Amino acid sequence: YFWFINEWDDLFQDSNYLARIRQAGINGRLRSSRFRSVCWKVYLDVLPEDKTQWISRTKELRAQYEKIKETHITNPRKAAGKQDLVVNNPLSQDEGSLWNKFFQDKELRSMIKQDVLRTFPEMLFFQEEDVRTKLTDILFCYARENEQLLYKQGMHELLAPIVFVLHCDHQAFQHASETANPSEEMKVLLDPKFHEHDAYAMFSLLMETAEPWFSSFEREVRKGKEEMLTSIPFARPQDLGPSVAIVTKVNRIQDQLVKKHDIELYMHLNRLEIAPQIYGIRWVRLLFGREFPLQDLLVVWDALFADSITLDLVDYVFVAMLLYIRDALIASNFQTCLGLLMHYPPIGDIHSLLLKALFLRDPKNNPRPVNYQFQQNLDYYKTRGADFVNKTRTKVAPLNINKVSSSLLNFGRKLIAPMGGGSSGISPINSEPPSCTTPTNTQMKSQPYPQTQHQHRLLKSESMPVHLSKGEHTSSQISLPAQIHSDTPGHTSWTVSSSPSTERLSGGTSSPPPSATKKDSFFNISRSRSHSKTINKKDEELEAQVSFLQGQINDLEAMSKYCAKMMNMHIGESVSQLVVSALNTCW
Repeated sequence: YFWFINEWDDLFQDSNYLARIRQAGINGRLRSSRFRSVCWKVYLDVLPEDKTQWISRTKELRAQYEKIKETHITNPRKAAGKQDLVVNNPLSQDEGSLWNKFFQDKELRSMIKQDVLRTFPEMLFFQEEDVRTKLTDILFCYARENEQLLYKQGMHELLAPIVFVLHCDHQAFQHASETANPSEEMKVLLDPKFHEHDAYAMFSLLMETAEPWFSSFEREVRKGKEEMLTSIPFARPQDLGPSVAIVTKVNRIQDQLVKKHDIELYMHLNRLEIAPQIYGIRWVRLLFGREFPLQDLLVVWDALFADSITLDLVDYVFVAMLLYIRDALIASNFQTCLGLLMHYPPIGDIHSLLLKALFLRDPKNNPRPVNYQFQQNLDYYKTRGADFVNKTRTKVAPLNINKVSSSLLNFGRKLIAPMGGGSSGISPINSEPPSCTTPTNTQMKSQPYPQTQHQHRLLKSESMPVHLSKGEHTSSQISLPAQIHSDTPGHTSWTVSSSPSTERLSGGTSSPPPSATKKDSFFNISRSRSHSKTINKKDEELEAQVSFLQGQINDLEAMSKYCAKMMNMHIGESVSQLVVSALNTCW
């Protein structure tokens, strides 16, 4: 008990306690603390900085949750005598019917319950029915209080560690209070009867920062003439079109931070066309909840919350995680890289990762940490990457690259037709520009395509799989995330879709089998600028196939830019003529 009291005094006794507990969270000193939940409440602004208001604020938040729960968790049978039976009956479809609301709530609770049942299945604590009921009630009340967002998969994995930390602190408090009489402050803050109430308050404040990462609402895009004049023609969909906040965030981390701190790793990920959405959305949304064991995860959350309620350190933990496995990534092919990213390898000292993140963000005020890299047999991760590719296969109608090339060529010639015959030397519509010719089916068939099963890659620009295949009687085709539609009779156009939803991305953090850690399975990873010597002949043939198709895409991009340039020139001349004509008329 005396050790219990001494820790409380060390953390919260002085008036300058806030800076001290923030430093304790960042330095990993809360790993064995009995007051981690109290520190988290201060970090998340559940408790004010003024300690004299802690008790009143806590009672206020608990009373608010009681009202929320009473409002949203209703039993229509209890109100049977107070309602009009014409409206309030089990068959009523009226919006004001309590029975109608009850059935809608039942469907929402059922969806939440499915995720709650899968929460930390390896821990007995989360298998208890009482704990599952608390998780379900908290998530249901939050969804009803935030009708615009409702419940999204992954929220249960943000709530679960909060519930666990509160439970651990309550258990420690009960053991300590058996031998002595604790202070009134401790009695109120660590009262086990309000476990659910406190968890809801902490989760709600955490979601104020994390809410945009779960929202599917697209950011606004400028409309009208201004958008047409300032946008870049034929740019990537996520650069100009609507995009959700989480996709924008992970793209910025890889395109800016990773590029700044390790250009070689950035170029390797781009060459393999591994989009950051595939692994990064889960990393950020769950605050790395599936990448680390729970005890290590709590240390990471200590630092994230203590640093800032805006969770700014998340971006640099993201980069530090990539740098820890950077040698293995650079020495690996597509499938192995995907396995490493979706099944992140274990880290011996989680605090070293946090020190690396702090140094990356502010190297002047943080010491350079000891640099160490992951080195292990990659066969396990190669298998996991192959499993993930097989799970995420999408059945998209293949798109003939020749047909797309021909369509774009015809479209481009029609765009520049009004300027043909002038002094610019543009070819007429029916002529074939020598620089934009497309190989025929016979030419494409003559390429050295290996007789392999379907291979998958993820395009960075569209974040969708590219399906490479070879048929017996058809030319080689490439599946792009495109929708073919007809705008006018005889004219075909295609639209590239934006990034797909990754709400249901699967994959956990299962550890490698014991055989993967044997001494004779270890190997030294070379930091060479090229890893062509490590790939076999089959991979070389696949690389040649991808390079050929990438060349076709580059040809299409060049033609698109050429058409855009001609269009801009034509529009500029037309506008100039209109201005001159208008001035002459006025004159």
